[in-house]
Amino acid sequence: MASNHWIFSSLIHNIDRYLTSVKNTAERDTAIYTRLEGRTRKDDFDSALSFKIHDPLWMLTRQWQFGRFKGNDCGTAVTTKIKVSKRRLDSLYPKNNTHNKQSYSTNTPMEYDVEKRNRLITPIIRIESAIQFKKMLQNALRAAQKDETFVNKESNRILRQLLQDLPLDRFIPITENKTLDILKLEQNDKLHQLFAIYGKRMFDGYKLYLTDVNKLRHILNRDLQKTLHEYKAWFQKKYLPLQEDEENCWNERQMSHEIGLGDEQNIYQAEDYHTGRLSWYSFDVTKTTGKSALKEEKMLSYLPVSVSFPGAPNKRLWHFEDRSVKFGQSKNDFSMLANAVIMQYTLMYSNDWMITPIEAETGTILDVEGIVVKDTFGEYIYINTTAEDNDNNQPDVEYSERWNLFGTSKANAYQTNDFATQKGLLFPPSLPRCEESKPIEEVHFLRDEMANMVWGVETVINDKCGGTIAGQNLSDRVLTIVDEDKSEDINVNDDCDYYYLLQNRVPLHWIPFIPKKIVGEIREIIFQRGRMPIFYNGCYNSVRPSTEILGSKHIDLKSDTQGTTPLFIDEEKVIGQGVKLSLTAQRTRWFYGESFNWISAKKTIAQSQVNSGLMFDELIKKESDQAITLKEKTTE
Repeated sequence: MASNHWIFSSLIHNIDRYLTSVKNTAERDTAIYTRLEGRTRKDDFDSALSFKIHDPLWMLTRQWQFGRFKGNDCGTAVTTKIKVSKRRLDSLYPKNNTHNKQSYSTNTPMEYDVEKRNRLITPIIRIESAIQFKKMLQNALRAAQKDETFVNKESNRILRQLLQDLPLDRFIPITENKTLDILKLEQNDKLHQLFAIYGKRMFDGYKLYLTDVNKLRHILNRDLQKTLHEYKAWFQKKYLPLQEDEENCWNERQMSHEIGLGDEQNIYQAEDYHTGRLSWYSFDVTKTTGKSALKEEKMLSYLPVSVSFPGAPNKRLWHFEDRSVKFGQSKNDFSMLANAVIMQYTLMYSNDWMITPIEAETGTILDVEGIVVKDTFGEYIYINTTAEDNDNNQPDVEYSERWNLFGTSKANAYQTNDFATQKGLLFPPSLPRCEESKPIEEVHFLRDEMANMVWGVETVINDKCGGTIAGQNLSDRVLTIVDEDKSEDINVNDDCDYYYLLQNRVPLHWIPFIPKKIVGEIREIIFQRGRMPIFYNGCYNSVRPSTEILGSKHIDLKSDTQGTTPLFIDEEKVIGQGVKLSLTAQRTRWFYGESFNWISAKKTIAQSQVNSGLMFDELIKKESDQAITLKEKTTE
């Protein structure tokens, strides 16, 4: 016993020394790895690598016990031939207006066609466009240095006189009867700096765009007329992408984009697109004309391969399993049926599934007519039915029990109780990625339960000089000047203890939306943009929005005149947590390297509620300048 005890103690001591040395080595070199390898005791590895079964009869018995012999003998897919048909999208319907059909082409990205809008003509745009015309003119002169007709003195004099007749108007009007809008412009320091630099050195590029070149064809030569036409085309594409008869896809009431695509047979609509990501799942079938559209049929041949993804059992015995997906941590939650199906498929049937690609062309509707599969036994299997075809004769089948891959759901499925999908995979020309700027404008639509109304809070405002300004800062600067105004004559009785407040004020970047009933509509109420009065310069001024999102000014692009238009928002679109609308600049490259730039609107959840502090008909204590409470009102 003593000998055995000494041997055991010595063994423990040696193990402890070994672990200590390993620990010291790991501390010196952190890049140490421990690997467990199976090793045979024989010099010949052929027997070990053959994985021989010592008792084949036992293995066959166990297979019979678990029912492994009840399966069918099936071969593995070797080749697949897929017959596909595609229909090309050829029409576009802004705001899903089927009466306003426009031609459609994949030469432009889908997001550009849907989200594009005319830019607000700001002072920086007037200056940037003028600089661009100068560059275009210099390039034209450089390319035609030997052309005397292009550089003759008379043409230069006429062009110089034309540009002098298009001066930049003052960005901030000078007037004695100042309004709140003029005060906002005066508090924008960047506008002062911009006019000080370019005010007398640059012409107005927007006025040059509005100039009718046809009226100057008798006094300008052809080269100058060509340069002016190229400039107008450049200005139109960059700042005013919408044509005269083209309609904007932005729905102000719904605060989302609405677009429709179609071919000769079907019309697909994206009713509520506001996330900045437009793809096949954004569309539903709204109308089927019943016409037979022109189809392009093609037979595709592929070699199928086994499906593999992280977490699937490895098919090679000497490979370790991928531990990036831990199925052991999954819980038995019956509400997550999709997870349970994926787990069962991954652990039991993943080695029985094959995958084959399919060619698709953007701007088409692809439909699989049939699939021919050849297996290792030389047998051919033809697949031409789907679960949707089998369910057409079963109207009692629930929507959740249907399965369909290449199809599009119907827009009015619940109203008509018709959940059958339209065959064909819609493949719109959407963008895989896009460069996006910081918000140019941002407005939060927030519910104020105390005031029982909705506010449009302008958090980010375009400073019209290529940058932004915080709405709170602009409001504070303007209200400071309003408070310094001594034009309001108020008779104050020093002997009174209270004074009556008809209505207090809120910051200038808070635009109210009041409920209103629209005649002729079924909905109960709708929110309409209102106006808050501020007393300044001897009269009451209406607080107007400073952003394009809430803009009350409608600009006529032909005459450069402004008018006021109302703004309505559906009541159900402003949720309890608030809605945030933002304008951002987008840029992308499309086919053949062509670049596209546009301004897009995006809607997200604001995740906040507010209390504006707006009060009406309040009795204020003169001593504390606070409104009396309900208890004090009852007592007094």
